[in-house]
Amino acid sequence: MVGRPELIELIWMARIPKKIVVLCGSSLQRIPSFLVTLLASKENLNGQLNVSGGGTHQTKDSLQASSGLEKSSIIDALLQYLKEANKHAKSNLRIHLNVLNFIKALWQTAGPFIMILNRMKTSEKVLEQLTDGVSHFVSGDACAPKTIAAMQALNSAYKYLSLSSMVETMSYDIFLQKKMLHGESIAEQQTGPKDKAADAVSSENSKLSTSLSDVKNMLSAACDGSLLGKLTKLLASCEFDNETYHRAKVASSLFIVHAMSKLATGDGGSLSVSMLGKIHELLQKLISLPAFAELSSQYLQRGYSGGDELNNLILSDLYYHLQGELEGRSIGSGAFRELSLYLIDSEIFHFHKHNYEDDIFVAIKDAHLFDLVHIQADLGLDLWDYSEWKESKAIAARMLSCMEDVNSMILVTRSKLTALRALITILTLMADDTLEKGTTIRRKLIDHLVRHCIADIWKYLDATIESLAFGLGAFNCVLSFLTAQLELVILLIRSADKIVPLSVCALILKTSGSGLKQLSCIQPVAGAHKTINLLLKLVLSSLECHDLNSFSDRQRNSEHVKDLAEFSNVLLGLLPILSSFITNAEHCTLALTTLDLILRKFLSSETWLPVLQKYLQLQHLFLNLQDEKSLSSVPVLMKFFLTLARVRGGANMLISSGLLSYLQLLFTRFLDDSICSQSNYDNQNHQLIWKLGLAVITAVVQSLGDGSYLDVLDNVMNYFFSEKVYLISYHLNAPDFSPDEHDKKRSRTQRTKTSLCALRETEQTLMLMCVLARHRNSWAKATKEIDSQLREKCIHMLAFVSRVTHCHGESPVKVAPFTCPPNLKEEFDHCKKPSFIHSKSGWFALSPLACGSKPEFTAPSMSLIVKDQTTENADLVCPTHFSDSLAMHIYSITFLLLKFLCLQAEGAAQKAEDVGYVDLTHFPELPMPEILHGLQDQAMAIICDLCDTEAKPIDIDVQNFCRLLLQIMEMTLYLEHCVVQICGIRTVLGRVEDFSREVKLLLKGVEGHSFLKQSVNSLKQILSFVYPGLVQSEKL
Repeated sequence: MVGRPELIELIWMARIPKKIVVLCGSSLQRIPSFLVTLLASKENLNGQLNVSGGGTHQTKDSLQASSGLEKSSIIDALLQYLKEANKHAKSNLRIHLNVLNFIKALWQTAGPFIMILNRMKTSEKVLEQLTDGVSHFVSGDACAPKTIAAMQALNSAYKYLSLSSMVETMSYDIFLQKKMLHGESIAEQQTGPKDKAADAVSSENSKLSTSLSDVKNMLSAACDGSLLGKLTKLLASCEFDNETYHRAKVASSLFIVHAMSKLATGDGGSLSVSMLGKIHELLQKLISLPAFAELSSQYLQRGYSGGDELNNLILSDLYYHLQGELEGRSIGSGAFRELSLYLIDSEIFHFHKHNYEDDIFVAIKDAHLFDLVHIQADLGLDLWDYSEWKESKAIAARMLSCMEDVNSMILVTRSKLTALRALITILTLMADDTLEKGTTIRRKLIDHLVRHCIADIWKYLDATIESLAFGLGAFNCVLSFLTAQLELVILLIRSADKIVPLSVCALILKTSGSGLKQLSCIQPVAGAHKTINLLLKLVLSSLECHDLNSFSDRQRNSEHVKDLAEFSNVLLGLLPILSSFITNAEHCTLALTTLDLILRKFLSSETWLPVLQKYLQLQHLFLNLQDEKSLSSVPVLMKFFLTLARVRGGANMLISSGLLSYLQLLFTRFLDDSICSQSNYDNQNHQLIWKLGLAVITAVVQSLGDGSYLDVLDNVMNYFFSEKVYLISYHLNAPDFSPDEHDKKRSRTQRTKTSLCALRETEQTLMLMCVLARHRNSWAKATKEIDSQLREKCIHMLAFVSRVTHCHGESPVKVAPFTCPPNLKEEFDHCKKPSFIHSKSGWFALSPLACGSKPEFTAPSMSLIVKDQTTENADLVCPTHFSDSLAMHIYSITFLLLKFLCLQAEGAAQKAEDVGYVDLTHFPELPMPEILHGLQDQAMAIICDLCDTEAKPIDIDVQNFCRLLLQIMEMTLYLEHCVVQICGIRTVLGRVEDFSREVKLLLKGVEGHSFLKQSVNSLKQILSFVYPGLVQSEKL
């Protein structure tokens, strides 16, 4: 066996054949057990390797046997090599890259070599050495200038690939530690509290968490020295140079024109048959161009003879124009300019693309743009010295030299792209801190990069987009680099926590718009779909980064106002571009989502409406509603229609384009009678279609209002209350609340099951009814057969909500009348968040039981103790964000139910006033006072809980909810007044005293809360009608 010093010497002297290192790297993935045996020294490999499944798994015993690697010569040699690599890497970059690739392969395969990896990390601190290598790379001159020799380009490519291997190795280590930490977390969850192995699992988990932070801590420390920022800036710039590429194309065109002139005399020289055919075909196309005909006419007018002589004369002049272009003198506009552009774009030599003939670059596709060996063979260049083409050799040599410069540039660009992708991978892993307790490292790294690099990266992005127009022959290379740049910017913006300046976001949006416009003009666009989607995501991420409504007044200084104006102008310019992408199925969803966000949050309807009226193709969007393949995009379409419908001009656009007809077809297709069976209707897409469809129609009716759109109103009413009345009725059903519900706990399977989605559908159904009911004449005509049934269902739902009120002398309800478990990811996340409505009254006491909430939080004062009557055990049920959302939806539905009944009562009262008497036989059904009292009691109790003076400042959402509850109180009092006045029903004995006491507590509780002042004044006004004595005696 070769000794350790001798092996290191062999590595440095490059006397180990490259195939040996490549073979070792390949064997890592195919036969890892063989390589474990090879790496372990003979005297220490005492264990028997137990390999199964093709050698992809090792037992614990075999790993312990492999742990005798303390004296492994190969491993020690590699570690010693890494220690001195930064000093000697320049002597042989190829060997350095091979060694790094081998180490990367160890981490990539990981499993069978876990003992080897642990030994390498702990004894010689491999990761620190790799970080030092990255630092050495950044401090060195790794960037290639615009024109470099082939060997310099090769060395730069080696450096970038070496950097990629180092960064990828660190990425694999982070991923490996995350994987192991995740596995240990699962094991810890499955281990009982009394398990003897609990302490061991916890200890191992702690070690893994510490190990996971090793690389992040190193990079965090490097970030303090701006290493990561410099590295990001270095890799984010594209090495593709338009001037170098243009020069090669001009040199190629110059040679082609010269060859055409030679061929015109019958001298084909030693050109190959295929080359002769291509040049001849290009000559015929050139002569047939209008610009060539224009030049022929001009030359004939000047007295030149026609025919081949004239063609040769034009080619000769074209040659000198191209020569001047190559020497820096641009060709002016005119016929010669058109001919030169045609030749430059012909790219006759681009069919000779090839990969670099080196296994090191096997992963780099199209590493060279021109195959110079093949081109020289086609030209027969070695025979030119023996023919009249000898004088033309300098022209060909200049062309080949320019092509070699392009090849060098492409090789460096492709290698740099590999390193950039490795950087994106490690940043993505570092940004993911879901398994870690803190986010300090992630915040530190990402914030540093965003603050110091985002502006420079934008400039590089802008330059790359400009290269798309010039580099059509190298389109794939430029496009691939642009794709990686976009992934990097999106990663930084999404992790930046809104610290990207508004001015920088405006520049990014402007650049993104330019890129979208550029790619949309390139045909065919095949292969560019991913890049287009990334550009759309970048626009969307930049918009999400800035919510203009969230800026404080102090931020609205003169500079901010200027930036805001520029930001708005850029967005306005994006509207036509985004509108053009909705016709493409691959980009429609992203383009619409982005467009919708711009319209809702950033621009006023006065600015965006004229633009969309000109550019938006609504008919194409309507057709997507009927496309079975586009079913998943229907919610996005409907949300966009909803945004349009909220503006009168947008609603007019939708109606004029036939929206109602398409929606009716959509409802007929997905919402037939069979959906009333729960199994069919549970489909989430079907629920969204109904909810969003109703929301769009409601917004259209609200925006259009009265006037010339009565036919639209009649159409909507006839459709929903004649053809689809069963759907309206279905969404107004309430679960049964058994009289003995508080005495008997039914099993969960026996109770009605609902969801927040279903409650939102009921909300939207009631919202539509309220909007339509305002148009009394049309409403009465459309619902004369079912209006009584609708009111009865509404009253039944109110009774359901009111029934939860705990009355004096009754036992509290212990079981919710329905279950509402979370279904969506967002809902499960909300189940893990604490309650934000600090109340134990009304449905906020019952909703945790309906949700099946678990005691995730320590909040004894907010806990509800539920005791089973047959046992003495108490189950702790804690309210959560999700259970609060459920209760708030119930009260939102209550508000709409009361609103609808109030509209009905107002209509009847107005009719009675018009005719001079009350027609009791046709007076609408109204809730019993007991129902209304229960709702009043709930509202007052909840408001008192929320407006507790000792509580912390009230959140805006809670403020809005308090206003909602006061409106509920006001409407119940109005309906109670109607019942008393019309039906002559007197107040229940003792109600005035109880209500008076509760109202006084309410008014005392809301003192000092200015946001409720207007609502309280309105409440006092209705109180003066219902309880005049109360107002006078208490001086409310």
